[in-house]
Amino acid sequence: MTPLPFPASRPLALARGCAWALLVAGWVGIGSLALQFAPSIVAAFALVALWLLGLGAAAAVATHGGLRRRTRALALVAAAIVTAAGLWWAVHGGRLPALLPALAGWAALTALASGVVRALRLTQATAPAPPVAAASLGALGAGLLLGDVGDVRQLAIRLAAFVVAAAALLVLLQAHIADKPRAPGCRAGLFDCSLPAWPSGAWRDPLQWPMLLAGLAMLPMMAALPLMAAWCSSRGIAPQVLVLLHLASMFGPALLFQRWMLGRSQRTLALTCAALLVAGAAFAAWAPVPVDLLGLAATHGAAWGLAWSCQLWAPARRGRQGTSPLRAAAGYAALTLAFGAVVAQSGTLGVAAVHIALGAGAVVAGLLAAAGPWIRGVRARGSF
Repeated sequence: MTPLPFPASRPLALARGCAWALLVAGWVGIGSLALQFAPSIVAAFALVALWLLGLGAAAAVATHGGLRRRTRALALVAAAIVTAAGLWWAVHGGRLPALLPALAGWAALTALASGVVRALRLTQATAPAPPVAAASLGALGAGLLLGDVGDVRQLAIRLAAFVVAAAALLVLLQAHIADKPRAPGCRAGLFDCSLPAWPSGAWRDPLQWPMLLAGLAMLPMMAALPLMAAWCSSRGIAPQVLVLLHLASMFGPALLFQRWMLGRSQRTLALTCAALLVAGAAFAAWAPVPVDLLGLAATHGAAWGLAWSCQLWAPARRGRQGTSPLRAAAGYAALTLAFGAVVAQSGTLGVAAVHIALGAGAVVAGLLAAAGPWIRGVRARGSF
């Protein structure tokens, strides 16, 4: 296959954007269809958790360098066909049994996209810059594609067409993968270095807590987004407005303020994340409807985007090289199940309570970080 006449960085950027679009569209799309066809809210969240776990398991295999380009291309095509067929069948009478193969196919397709990203990254002579721009464009494309997540029939058709197109693009981009790539670098979390895992022991430093809590804010927001879109629709707000607002909040600040973040100290970044988390908690607790959900989506989305982009630019805050994506996915799956139980029990109050807890955690982290020098001084004097 003759490579396309693109600069070396362009195929990687396209693959990164495609992979992020698959992740975002899959997370919200699978969640929306699960809410429609699952027998309960807990079961719907369990399906999303199963998708996350399957994604981690598949990524642990697909991101290794042993796959040949031809093998990965066939796998991409097969995963796309299974996913598209399952989505079409689910809204044409198949319902939950049809959604299960679509769930498995989408997980495999996203993991294979992660493998393409990794292979293209290793093809380049030097390590490329973090994928903030590519991820932002991919998330924007996913938000536009999702549209009204409440209309599941049209949503399934759009998603089916998207996975076929994404697989075709990824197959073409594989032509730019070198037969003998350079030595691998980071492999922690999903999408190789694009969604890294936090290093072990990070929770021992209270100054890192706001960043860690902000990193966790993505999960309840993404998991509850289909429900929140329905709640907003009942309050006169188009569901796609909330989806686009949340995704723009997640990736917009990370894209616009990259240069500002590069020159800031860890304390400044931690305080910024803490302020955003506290602001979101305040919206959830006291703002009137529908400002509560919109304000929460904007502030906690921005907190996640800040923590994510800062982590990408700071190798010391990434996970260990060689960490399997399955570990991070298992953690996400477990938290999704727990969050689903809270939402099933308390509805919107449960969503608000989780985000208020994140804001309270940021306040506690700030107090501990401020008291750290005093505590160390007391210990040094032997007072206790």
